[in-house]
Amino acid sequence: MKSLSARLLITLGVLLALGFGLTLAALDLSFRARAERARQDVLDAHVVALIAAAELDRSGRLAPPDAMAEPRLNTPGSGLVTQIHLRRGAETWRSPSGLGLLLHLDDDPHPGERRSRQVAAADGTRFLVFSRGVAWDVSRTRSRDYVFTVAESLEPYYRELARLRAELLAGFATFTAVLLGGVLLCLRYLLAPLRRIESEIAQIEAGQRERLSTQWPRELDGVAHNLNALLRSDQQRLERYRNMLGDLAHSLKTPLTVMHGALERPDGPDRALLQAQLQRVQDIVRHQLDRAVATTPLVGAAALPLEPALRELVAALNKVHAARALSLQLDVAEGLAFPIDRGDLLELAGNLAENACKWARTTVRLEARAWMDPSWRRPGLELMVADDGPGIPPAERARVRARGVRLDEHVAGHGFGLAMVDELVRAYGGEFALDDSPLGGLAATIRLPGA
Repeated sequence: MKSLSARLLITLGVLLALGFGLTLAALDLSFRARAERARQDVLDAHVVALIAAAELDRSGRLAPPDAMAEPRLNTPGSGLVTQIHLRRGAETWRSPSGLGLLLHLDDDPHPGERRSRQVAAADGTRFLVFSRGVAWDVSRTRSRDYVFTVAESLEPYYRELARLRAELLAGFATFTAVLLGGVLLCLRYLLAPLRRIESEIAQIEAGQRERLSTQWPRELDGVAHNLNALLRSDQQRLERYRNMLGDLAHSLKTPLTVMHGALERPDGPDRALLQAQLQRVQDIVRHQLDRAVATTPLVGAAALPLEPALRELVAALNKVHAARALSLQLDVAEGLAFPIDRGDLLELAGNLAENACKWARTTVRLEARAWMDPSWRRPGLELMVADDGPGIPPAERARVRARGVRLDEHVAGHGFGLAMVDELVRAYGGEFALDDSPLGGLAATIRLPGA
């Protein structure tokens, strides 16, 4: 069974049936025990009344008056019968209500003893029989043991018991139907967000929408957020692959054209030109491969501690620029971690730090801290690289972020560093800005959002 609602309703129905069945059995046992004790008390009262009314007649037979105080004892078929008989002897008297009733009421309790039992008449009618032994003084010196017996039909009791059981079952069925109906309505209300998210996923599969909507219950908000992050990551990855292939084809067109022209020179191939163009092709291919392997945020990725990776980067840059005696300063918030691929972190920080080292006069500062937003469950990341170099004029800051653009051709490089940083930051859904540095040069700041 695939439906959660059906599973819940069936499980609840079974549990209700078991619980009510046990409750019904307990109530039935309790009702029967209490009813039997109550009937025994009533029959005992009839026996006491019979003992009080009994007298010895002239023939020595023990019997009550002809007219009994209880009208049922004077009415045949009333269901209440009394009898007096000698213990282990013959019957001496039976009430008129027992006329024509084939019911064996003989019992032999000792004087002072009480006995209760159920018997059935010849016609199948069930009776509760209560007997009490009495030592009756027939003279000053002699007594006889008599047994006073009262029997009452149990058929009204069993009819009342059947009616009670039917009412309990009807009440259970009504209660179960109302409860399951209420649960079904509650389930339809509670599971509405799940049906909504299922519908929106189907629309995404059909190409009718790109993202899941917002405003989900708290229990589903994380699921929707992660699904949107996964969809965004896949779309960004696909877009990057398409851009990479287009850029690769476009970038290779010019060097291939130059190489083709160099090969067709009348005086033979220009080896220096070919070598320069081959080097350019290698640079272009390396750049595009770097872009191809760059990753985007992974849903559920473990947070990467930033200080060890950035400290390794600073140590490597110190070795590369040891001759210039640059001061590379690292300031990372204690315990800072962020879910980012280690290669991506080094790509971002490495490109910015390398550029800063090329242009800095004496100092480069790399800072990393948490970026907070009330709507995020976990903080984002802010990474800043500042230097004390000449900086970049505000009018040129947007242009240097384009691929292959360099402001100073005398400085080594290919102009791809900031462009790769910009593309990777956008892949993470973050922000990349170039501003004035507090050290007097350029400050490159990256902000990657939390989740």
